[in-house]
Formats: sequence, structure tokens, C-alpha cells
Amino acid sequence: MAPEGTILRVNGALHLVCGLDAAGRSALTSQYVSAPMHISKPWWENDLLIVNAVNSTAGLFSGDVIDTAIEVNSGAQMLLTSPSATRAHRMPTGAATVRQSIKVASGAWLELWPALFIPHAGSNYSQDISIQLDPAARFLWSESFAPGRIASGEAWQFTNFETRFRLSLGTRPIAREFFFIQPNSSIVHALFDQFPTACHATCYAVGAHFPDDLLAAVSDLHHPQCWVGCTRLDAPAIAVRLVAADNLHLSRALTAVRALLHQAFARPLPSLRRS
Repeated sequence: MAPEGTILRVNGALHLVCGLDAAGRSALTSQYVSAPMHISKPWWENDLLIVNAVNSTAGLFSGDVIDTAIEVNSGAQMLLTSPSATRAHRMPTGAATVRQSIKVASGAWLELWPALFIPHAGSNYSQDISIQLDPAARFLWSESFAPGRIASGEAWQFTNFETRFRLSLGTRPIAREFFFIQPNSSIVHALFDQFPTACHATCYAVGAHFPDDLLAAVSDLHHPQCWVGCTRLDAPAIAVRLVAADNLHLSRALTAVRALLHQAFARPLPSLRRS
């Protein structure tokens, strides 16, 4: 048992490689998971391997570092999701950090569709996401963010949220983001004037033909309680951004966006099994 007053920090890991087994079926050919990360027993929908990953503790605390490495080999198909929201707790000092490295080979499919991220009051969180796609890889990614525990009156009471994001196709970077959100910033004040409990999401889809009518259908989801924008990248790829008045409006719009993007990939829509 740790001495009284000791701050316990964890260095967790989630390293997964999805490839084809001897029968030619998608399977985890390599895995390394350490606390607090945990994965459920994978299952299949047709040829798609579905893996649920979750932080098995209450969430992220000061000093925690989670290292995630996901690789999908040629011919394999995987959906990696989570059953519930990820939470960052109050951090009087220090910060929690998540690092993600994602690689998808040509002829492979990966969908990353985690549940909502919720920063609690006083939390300090940073993430670094690097995604490398080979030519002819197919990829769908989403991230969604709430401004805090809204029902507890904690909207916009976190200390800092910081993200670095890099998406490359072959040797070319096709999307890069760096931003940090602090509740007292002018950007947050402007957003608060529109939606006091605004929730935010971003999607990237790479490796399919995205016709103009698809982009129009995504943009048509825009309404006064959920703003939706969609744009092409300099690649066979699109980006979708959503800002909603609350998580209910965001969740509904994201569900519709996900269905439209699976249609563009000519893929059946797999269940996330969260209800």
C-alpha cells in the first residue's frame, strides 16, 4: 500500500496489431495491454473484427500517461471503439497525457470511433495523435468532446485541453492540427455566447470516392442546434466538424454522419453496442 498522501500515477499501454489469421480472418495477431487499459473479448460482424477498449479505472489523473499503438495489416479489417465516456479528473498539479500512434496498411480498413471525452473541473489534459496511412488504406476516425460534467454544473471549468494531430497518406501530410482550449480564452467566450454547453466533434474519412452529393448530405445535417461543416482534403479524404448545443444534438448528428460515411465506403454499418 502506498504511504498516505502519495500520488499514484500510471503508465498504461494499449498496443494492438490486427492481421489475418491462418484461416484468412481478421484477428489480433499481437497485443499488449497494461493497466488501466483493458480490452473486451473481440467479436466479428461478417469479416470485421470489433474491439472494445476502455480505461478500467475511474479515468485519467495527474501524471498518468497512456501510450496507444494500433496497426492494421493488409487485408485486415477492424473497428476499435469504447463502451463509455473517457474522463479526466481534477488535477491540482500536473497533467494527464495520451499518445496515439496509428498505422494502416494498403488494403486494410480501420475505424476508430471512441465515446465522448469529458474533462472534469480542474483537469489538465494533452494528447498527441499520429496517423500514418499507406496508399489504398481505408480509414474512418472520430473524436468528440464535452465541455465538462454539464449536469454537475461544471461546463468550461477544466484547466486546459491540448491536442496535436497529424494525418499522413503515404509520404504526404494531409491534415495537421494543433490547438489548446482554456476556458478563459476569447474563443471559448465566443462559443459560449452561442452554446453555453457546446459539444464538439471531428471526423476524418480517407480512402474512398466522396461525391459531391455525399458532402451535400453531410452539410444538410446542419441546423440551429448543431452546426456541421464538411470539406475535401488534398487526397481521397474529407473532414467533418460539428459543434452542437449539447451532447444529445451532437450524438444524433454523429450517428447520421457515420451512416453516410459508411455508405460512401460501401460498407455495412456495424453496431457500436453502447446501449
